[in-house]
Amino acid sequence: MDGKGRGRLLLVEDETVLRRLIAEFLRGEGYEVLEAADGPEGATVYSSQGPFDVVLLDLNLPLLSGVDVCRRIKALRPLQPVLICSAAILDWHIAELRSLCVEQFLTKPYHPLDLLDRIAEEMTRGDGQRDPAGDFHRPAPTPSERSIHRPQPPTTPSLHSYPVQSAAIGIR
Repeated sequence: MDGKGRGRLLLVEDETVLRRLIAEFLRGEGYEVLEAADGPEGATVYSSQGPFDVVLLDLNLPLLSGVDVCRRIKALRPLQPVLICSAAILDWHIAELRSLCVEQFLTKPYHPLDLLDRIAEEMTRGDGQRDPAGDFHRPAPTPSERSIHRPQPPTTPSLHSYPVQSAAIGIR
């Protein structure tokens, strides 16, 4: 999926190396990426510089959870596209986030191309559907769009099977 020049993203991720790696990858694909290192910073950046084409949000954040950050974002703009990118997505997270109209979940570790695909899906849903206040208007997702991406373990597990995390810790 080609994302060159496609949009503005907010990346809320507390793992510094992973956040920088993902941000640089997305910038290389032509996205403008603003970064936040914890929950309060994510909420602050959103309120001062939002809306964004997509918010990429980890759930396990220090000081303010990803679910709480999402609540604050959705209180400002209920239809803001949010993509959850987290290692531990529990059933209660899914229920709570779906009540906030979040339908995209990407389980870590994920492949960078899967991330690009999910961003493109969210942006396609929101294309041309913003009102003057910046809110997004889009149809409800179909059942197939509500899927949660849970990668299948490789036959022979290794860190090389997970490109984002492998690059983050310097494995080639």
